[in-house]
Order: sequence, then C-alpha cells, then structure tokens
Amino acid sequence: MAPAPSILKQVKVALYTSPVIAALAMTPIAIMGRYSFSRYFAAIFFSMLVVIFLWGINIFLWYAGMRLTTYRTLVSVLVSVGLAMLVATTLFPYHSSKPGAFHINFHFHLIMFFVINIVIIILQNLTITREKNAAIETENQELKLKNMEATNQQLKQQIQPHFLFNSLSTLKSLMSTSPADAEDYLVRLSEFLRSSLSSHILNTTSLADELHLAVNYLEMQKIRFGEALQFIIGIPEEITQAWQLPTFSLQMLAENAIKHNILTLDSPLTITISWSEGMITVSNNLQKKVTEAKGTGTGLANLRERHRLLSGEDIIIEETASSFSVHIKALKHENSDH
Repeated sequence: MAPAPSILKQVKVALYTSPVIAALAMTPIAIMGRYSFSRYFAAIFFSMLVVIFLWGINIFLWYAGMRLTTYRTLVSVLVSVGLAMLVATTLFPYHSSKPGAFHINFHFHLIMFFVINIVIIILQNLTITREKNAAIETENQELKLKNMEATNQQLKQQIQPHFLFNSLSTLKSLMSTSPADAEDYLVRLSEFLRSSLSSHILNTTSLADELHLAVNYLEMQKIRFGEALQFIIGIPEEITQAWQLPTFSLQMLAENAIKHNILTLDSPLTITISWSEGMITVSNNLQKKVTEAKGTGTGLANLRERHRLLSGEDIIIEETASSFSVHIKALKHENSDH
C-alpha cells in the first residue's frame, strides 16, 4: 500500500530540515570551544542522524494514530529524553576529574535533545496543518467546479430551445384564452430566468431564494398542466432567511418529479416541500411514466455531491410503492460558504 500523502510530506520536510537543524545546533557549541573545529563536520553529521531519528519517531507516532497533538508531544518528549540519557551515558561519557562534569554533560545532552525535538514537533505540526489547509482549499476548488458544472447544466436545461419552446407555446396559448394568466406567466418566466442567471456564482442561496425560484417554476408548470399538478409548501416563512441550500436544489427536484411522473386530471401529481428539524423534504406521489423521460441522470448525483462537500453529509433518498422523497439537511447561514 502506498504511503499516505501526509507521511510523504513529513519525510520530505525531515530530509531537508535535518542538516539545517544539525548545523544550527552544533555551530554555537563549536564556537564556544566545546570541541575543535576539526570535528565540526563530524559533529554535524552525527547530529543530523540524531535529528533524522527523532523525525522518524515523531512521524511513526503520527502514523500509529496519535493525531492528538498534546498526547503525541508528551510521548515524543519522553522518548527524546530517554534517547538523550542513552547518548549521554554510553556514547559520550565525560571523563574528567573536574567535579560535576558528568552532570554537566548529561544536562547538556538532555537540553539539546529536548530543544531539537520540540523544533521537530513544531515543524511537523506546521507541515500537517499546511497540508490540511491545502486539502481544504482543493476541496473548495472542487466544490466551485461542481457548482459551476451544476449551474451550466441547470442553465442548459432552463434556456435550452425545448424549454423556451414550451414556455413560448404556453404563453401564446394563454394570450388568446386568458390574457391575465399570460401576463402572470410572463412575469414568472422573466423572474425565473433572472434568478437563474443571477444565482450562478453562488455555492448556496438562502432558503427563501430557493423557495422563490422553485415556486416560480412550479407556478409556470401549473399554468401549463392545470389541476393535473398540485404543490404544497410547508415551510415557516420566519426560518427561510436563517438557513441555506445548495443553489438550484429545490427547483431541480421539482423538475425531476414532473419529468418522471404522469400528470393527469384523474391522477394529479402532488409535490410537497416541507420542513422538519433542520431537514427540507421534497416529496411527490409516485406514478412513473411507462416510457421514462431520457436524461443524463447527473442532476441528483450532482446535488448529492455538492451537498456532501458543503455539509459533510449525504442527502437521503426514499422511494416506496406510492411516493418518492429526497431529504436535504439545511445549512446554517454562517457556515454556508466555508
């Protein structure tokens, strides 16, 4: 199995920071005369090995599941202290008749290993945080792309010749039979197209705007289909500005219901948009067409993906012998465009 991206990034950072950390640790000691400059490069090389080893310990702790920074730091510090004790007592015993020399040597290694390990932990956390931020940015870009794709698809469905042909045909028919309805239809059509075009740059819109767009669409279709189409809006007006939904979600679900079901005076299609505990439900009685309307099938899948990216949760689709429902979790206004 290939290593996780975070591990690969940490290993890269470890490799190019280890020589720098080692040089920064050994240079002041050489200047203070702790050892001769003839041993300077050997000391840096040994220190670099120690730094790489400490990096390896910290990367392993992260890989082993210690993602909580405080717990991982505590374990890492304990390991580095143990390593410092091992080095001070076995590899570099300070043989001197000077009183307290061994304790000075021991404390020196203890402090040096502790400081180096803390620097490594800071660099590791910065690396992990930076990669998380990059992943979030990538996800945001993916969301924007999905939103643009959804918008383009929606606009094609709305402004395509078939849609305009039906709208203009309905308008022409109404002008001769019911001028008042024709005027109402024209106003709703222009408002629907205006809203469609002005909402294309947004990931989400307020529940009020989504309802306005959906109702305009349903009112136009009701003028076209008459009593064969019924719709019920069961959402309190006072909550519509406090919540948001992915752009075009309600209208797309209403359009799907009309596209895939039979609408007759004897068997009218009823579309219900309701609210319950933070969930928007769009449901309709199920009376599928014998010959299903052809489509790409991407509308619902696209809505599912956009909603997952925005909220971290899936939409819920329920189908029974008599009904079809889609449940969408509404988004809090302040978190709607994160």
